[in-house]
Amino acid sequence: MEQSQILRLTERLRAELAERRSGAAPAAPAAPAASAAGATFTVPAARYLDAAWCERERAALFRGPRIVAASASLGEGACEPIDRADLAGALVLRGPGGTLRAFANSCRHRGTRLVDAPCTARALVCPYHAWTYDLTGALIHVPHAAAFPGVDLARRGLVPRPAVERHGLVWLGGDASGALDVDAYLGELGPDLAALALDRYVVWRRARATRRCNWKLVIEAFLDGYHIRVLHRDTIYRFFLDAAASAEPVGTHVRAVTGRRALETAPEDLSGLDLRQLVTPSFLLFPSTILIEHPDFVSIMTVAPRGPDLSDWDHMMLIPAERAGEVEHWTRSWALIEEGVFQREDLWVCEQAQRGLEAGATDEMLFGELEEGARWFHGAIEAALGAR
Repeated sequence: MEQSQILRLTERLRAELAERRSGAAPAAPAAPAASAAGATFTVPAARYLDAAWCERERAALFRGPRIVAASASLGEGACEPIDRADLAGALVLRGPGGTLRAFANSCRHRGTRLVDAPCTARALVCPYHAWTYDLTGALIHVPHAAAFPGVDLARRGLVPRPAVERHGLVWLGGDASGALDVDAYLGELGPDLAALALDRYVVWRRARATRRCNWKLVIEAFLDGYHIRVLHRDTIYRFFLDAAASAEPVGTHVRAVTGRRALETAPEDLSGLDLRQLVTPSFLLFPSTILIEHPDFVSIMTVAPRGPDLSDWDHMMLIPAERAGEVEHWTRSWALIEEGVFQREDLWVCEQAQRGLEAGATDEMLFGELEEGARWFHGAIEAALGAR
């Protein structure tokens, strides 16, 4: 996030915390809420359970640019299959001269999957009949080619997918025309992502999992600081203040900071300080990518629905390239954040919420003033479905 944005939100958070301690009525937020429908709001339980509603969401929301890799993780010749529900069957690779390309991960003969795991290759060879493609996607060898009379094999290259590199990240997706305009998608958040300088980061580790919960439950969990004291009491609560966050909608996205305990003893003048020691900045890139700036690394998490009760989780932990040798430090960070906080706490509790919804215990989800990010999130979903 841009330093000026972090500073602005941090100052706003500090003022809000002072008002809370004094018992004064809170000042109006600097950024307008997406809805003025009151302090609390509800979402029907059916929106987490209904298969038809889930399909409407998939069709309307999951067509725009999607982060799939860090640019630095794809050296020349690198190939990586993308198996998330939102981009199933894609393949990204770094071809000759460093050119990034994306294709359908499918042989043009009988549809066989070409690449099953990240690898480095000079050519892509189908494991079924050895049809072979170069790294530009061109078909360069067909065993017994004479067995295909009348077929223009030269036109049987791999099917391209829209892909671009922006802000040190690889993006796939595209609208109905196949266009992939990352700058238009990010809007005002573009400078915030540029400020991260992720082209100087490398992927330390990556986790992929499928969890039994609706995708919206996961996004909601990352949009509020209300749960940190309870759910994360044995892991990261020691670093954070209770229910201390300041957020704002940026188009359909959300920009936020969450207060760390060091904020309580910070000097009045914050200029010149490393603000990531005082607050943790984060974003929602709508509809379902969460980016968190930890004090010394960055997490990028994307959630994609496989169905109303099943979601794919994809977490990349990016670290500064010049610190890649600090193996013990990053191993501890990964164990705390991915294995502990995300998997055993956040995703676990989302599965418990799904179980409660499926048991019919409630017909609605209730959100309060400390969960306002969820209001903007659901408002953006409803707007997209209504426009469609």
